[in-house]
Amino acid sequence: MLEIIDCQIQAKTWRITLPDIHLNKGELLVITGPSGIGKSTLLHWLLGNNPQHVAITGQILLSGINVTDLAIEQRRVGLLMQDVYLFPHLNVQDNICFALPKTPQLSSKKQRRFAAMKMLEQIKLAHLARRYPQNLSGGERSRVGLIRALANQPQVMLLDEPFAALDPSTREQMGTWAFQQLTEQNIPSVMVSHDVEDIPSSAKQLCLADYYQTLEQIKAEMSDD
Repeated sequence: MLEIIDCQIQAKTWRITLPDIHLNKGELLVITGPSGIGKSTLLHWLLGNNPQHVAITGQILLSGINVTDLAIEQRRVGLLMQDVYLFPHLNVQDNICFALPKTPQLSSKKQRRFAAMKMLEQIKLAHLARRYPQNLSGGERSRVGLIRALANQPQVMLLDEPFAALDPSTREQMGTWAFQQLTEQNIPSVMVSHDVEDIPSSAKQLCLADYYQTLEQIKAEMSDD
């Protein structure tokens, strides 16, 4: 479960005060709004990458635990962006191996490669195991990128316009497939999108523009009080 409590994004000339957000396992929240309003900024704050150009306050709780002050590597938060970066010198299987958590059950290279292949087999992508990133289509890269992100067993998945670079038919197929994977694995997800066609009907939506106030509006409210 993901909870975002008392979140406020403050810049020099504007402020966004968000309502409290509660996402259960498998639920998707889509963040919308015009360019430059802070959608990706909010996503990076959730990741643990605090922005320099604005001040963000609030609390982030994952499964009831406050992770607001934890470093990125301690949060177990997955990220999938529009430009999926895969290690070019590693094939698909080894890219996934790299993301697997370091546990006693996955201590050897053989164990990790077996686990990576099992993940690919479960989603019918085993035929891509030996391919290198430069030999993948856009849709295949997106699928492998999501599986690699899931391999790290994240508590929440963040998606920053992950399908924007794909052609319309591939984007629709990829979106359906990706959200199915996240739902089946009970992972709450937050996605930034400019395209309403990318938003599943079951998703919750949060438009940042609805909570945007200019400095003048804030001062007017204070004077009214």
